[in-house]
Amino acid sequence: MKIIQDFKKRRAIKSYITKLPRLLARDYGSSKTYTPKQVRNTIERSNLDAYYSCYGVAMFSSRADFDEFHSENGESCNFDAMRAEIAHSHFGGNEEFTLDDIAGSGSEHDSGSEHGAHHDAGGGGHGGH
Repeated sequence: MKIIQDFKKRRAIKSYITKLPRLLARDYGSSKTYTPKQVRNTIERSNLDAYYSCYGVAMFSSRADFDEFHSENGESCNFDAMRAEIAHSHFGGNEEFTLDDIAGSGSEHDSGSEHGAHHDAGGGGHGGH
């Protein structure tokens, strides 16, 4: 059901915003960005919802790393659409949000709006499938 799926996605994104900055720093040290593999490994190791890990990668990795990682894994995730969706819900529409913005927004609300930033659920390598 779409309502349940949307709820799970919003909850996963919120957990990435509130928990991943600290977890990534603990696992890999403080950095402005992390590799997609580091982000996914931390999500899985920390028992966060891995199904939506593409959103975590879009938040914490560079566009070049995001694109290369998804291309190598045969996944079709859209960096711009995912960041736009996250920005709309958590950063007042600022798609250029940084790790500093994420770390400072852990208490922000989630508007629940959807922007169609779907990743290809049929593609491989999406963790919790």
